[in-house]
Order: sequence, then structure tokens, then C-alpha cells
Amino acid sequence: MIRKIQIRKAITTLKTHILRDSVWFYLFLFVCILFLTQHRQNRITNFDCEICADKAGYYIYLAATFHMGFQASNYPEGFEKEHGDGFVLDRVENKVITKYMAGVAFLLAPFYFPGVMIESIFSLSVHPFSKYYMFFVNMGAAFYAVLGLFFLKKWFENYFSRGSSILAILIIFFGTNLYYYTLDESLMSHLYSFSMFSIVLFSLKEFQKSLNFKYFILFSLALSIAILIRPTNALFGFIAFLFLIRKESGILQTLSLIFQPKNIIAGLFILFLVMLPQMIYWNFAYGSYLTWSYQGEGFIYWNSPWFLTVWFAPQSGLFLYTPVLIIPLIYAFINWKRNLPVFPLVIGTFLITSYMCAAWSNPWFGGCNFGKRPMVEYLPALMLPLGFLLEEFKNYPRAVRWFTGTAIFLSVLYNQLLFKAFNTCFFRDTWDWNKFAELLYKAVTFS
Repeated sequence: MIRKIQIRKAITTLKTHILRDSVWFYLFLFVCILFLTQHRQNRITNFDCEICADKAGYYIYLAATFHMGFQASNYPEGFEKEHGDGFVLDRVENKVITKYMAGVAFLLAPFYFPGVMIESIFSLSVHPFSKYYMFFVNMGAAFYAVLGLFFLKKWFENYFSRGSSILAILIIFFGTNLYYYTLDESLMSHLYSFSMFSIVLFSLKEFQKSLNFKYFILFSLALSIAILIRPTNALFGFIAFLFLIRKESGILQTLSLIFQPKNIIAGLFILFLVMLPQMIYWNFAYGSYLTWSYQGEGFIYWNSPWFLTVWFAPQSGLFLYTPVLIIPLIYAFINWKRNLPVFPLVIGTFLITSYMCAAWSNPWFGGCNFGKRPMVEYLPALMLPLGFLLEEFKNYPRAVRWFTGTAIFLSVLYNQLLFKAFNTCFFRDTWDWNKFAELLYKAVTFS
């Protein structure tokens, strides 16, 4: 009897800490994510190359800045091949060239640098592409995952209760491919864009409520870093602005609130400062301070987008790998005319981002994807209706509560099982259902 009382007290204490935004809850979440990341990356093969392809393209900024330099002559022959051609070693011009932008490296630098200092103090002579430095990268990934979830919860609380907000962010993390791109692909850009997008939404909303200039500075900084991660992230600034529009205030009133001369000047100045190192690198690598480094890539299918491939293909189809996203989208569609313009905006965001993926020159985004990875960063906006659903859950008829709760639980469980069964890539045709069936069988049988 005494033990049961102690357990109840512990649960009550934990619930109180969580609802009060206790630092211990977020510290516990950080430690759990870091542990899970280390465990995952030690278990899967990743072709014996954790820092390869796109990840190497983002990471090379760190390795070059702190260790190897930006001269191609500093690297051994075949070094780029060993790391999946994520960057180019131009032996003629003696340059290290990467098409990827420096945002990921910029955010990870505060975590990478302590590794450099420890290596220097203890004379470790560790290679920058080793698992030693991946540990510091994973610390950064865990930090930005928690940071993004924290600010996302704060933004959600503008629409529903703290309890529903906490439950929503936990479902988002454990039930979507954000989990995969935190634990398994901590050097890909999507987690970091997700984190910055969450800060953008929170800070812009807080600025609207309080007119405190510090929130506009935070908004400008987060959006500028998001653009430094990937130039197409600029679109999210417009989407975040639309979330400010309310029934009682029109677009012009909202525009006048945000686009004041002081705000414009401050925002552009912050963007310039954030982009300056990238512009210096572009001039070094490409001979111009402004350039489109993704040569040969773009929205070439703009007039014939591959929507079915984006949504339903066995190779990285959005809904096949992240089915929980179906629930908030259905809820938003059913409640289209309620709480305008939030739900139409969610549907609009989904359609716009789907179109961007479907019109891209590589709409399947390669074989090594767990779901449609460019959608990860848009989860803060796309999953907003989930919080409304959770807030109103107790008011639904019993049968609806049972069905909805089961659907959410099974979706999260499905994501976890599929994640454990998935080993880096889907090496078959885009529409190979037999291969996907093998993957599902492996997931449900724990084989």
C-alpha cells in the first residue's frame, strides 16, 4: 500500500514538473535523445561511413574550419570518394567546394569546438571525421531537438492548454520522421530547420502580442539562420506571417504591425550578418558573393508535379512512413470553416510544401530517406491541428475517442517499429511494394 502511494506521488511530481516547464524535464529529454542517438548509430551500418554524401557536404565546413582547411591539397587522394562525394576537391583550383550552405555547421560549431579543445589539451590527434566528433555532433542534435520542441510547445500554448501542447510535441517527436532525422541522420539539415521554424513561429507570435522588439530580433535571427541552412526556408517566413492573421484583424493591419521601418532595417541587417560568412565562402568557391550552388537542380517538374510519388511511394512516401500526419490533416479539413484562418492555412501549407517536393528535380529525394524528409521542418505548422484534437478529446463520444486514440497510438508505434527495421536506404525501385512489404514484415516481427 505504501509503495503504491509512493508511485502515485512520483507520477504526480513528474506531471507537475512537466506542466511547469521544469528544466529537469527538458534535461531528461536531452539525455534520452543523446543516448538513443548514440545507440542507434552504433547499431546500424550506414555503409561504415556515418559522415557521407549530403551529411559530408554540411559537415565539411566544420572539418575545414577547425582542422583541414579549405585547400584541396590538404586532403589525401580519394578523400571525397570515401565520404560519398558530399563535397568536391578541386585539385586544379585547390579549393574545397560544397554546394550545401553553412547553417548546419554554424549551429553545431558551439558543440564541435569543445571537442577540438579537448583534443588539443589532451593531444588526442583524432580525425575530424571520426566517431569522436560525431558524439559532439549528436550532442548538438539532441540540444536542437529539445530546443525546437520547447519553442513549439510555447507556440502551441497560444491555441490550447499546456497539457495538450506537451502531449502534442511528444507525439510529433516519437511519431514522425523527425525522430529518424534526429537519431539516425543528425547531420542532415531537417532537424535544424525544424528547430529554427519553431522559434520563428513562437517569436513572431510573441511580438504580435507584446510588441516587444526583442521578439522581432529573435524572429529575424531564427529565420536568417534557417535561410543559411537552406535558401528555400525563406518561404516559411511568409507562412509564419500568415499564422498571425486573425478574424478581427486583416492582412493590412498585420502587415503594418510587422513591416515597420525599424523592423525592416533590423531584419535585413541580421540577415546580412548571418549570411556574410556564406557569401565570403561563395566568393572563394564560385567567384561570386551571391550564387545558386545547386547547379542542375531546381523545380523542373513545376508543370507536372509527382504528387503520388511524394505521398504514397514505397520509397520514402510521406504517408507510408509518417501516417500520424494524416490525423491532423483530416481534422483540419473537417474543421475548415472553424477558427479561420488556421485550418485552411495548415492545408495550404501542406499543399505548397507537397508541391515543392513534387516539382523538385528529384521528387523521391534519393533512396536513403525515411519518409519525405523536406516535410520534417514544416511539422510545426502541419501538426498544429493535432493539439486542437487533443484539447477537445474528452468532449468526443466514447467511440470516437477510442478510435482516435487508437489511431494515434498505432501511428506512433508504427513509426517506432519501422524506424528500428529501417537501415539507412531503400534499395529498390520507387514503387517496389514487395520490398516495402519485406520492410513491414521485418518491423512487426522484430527481425
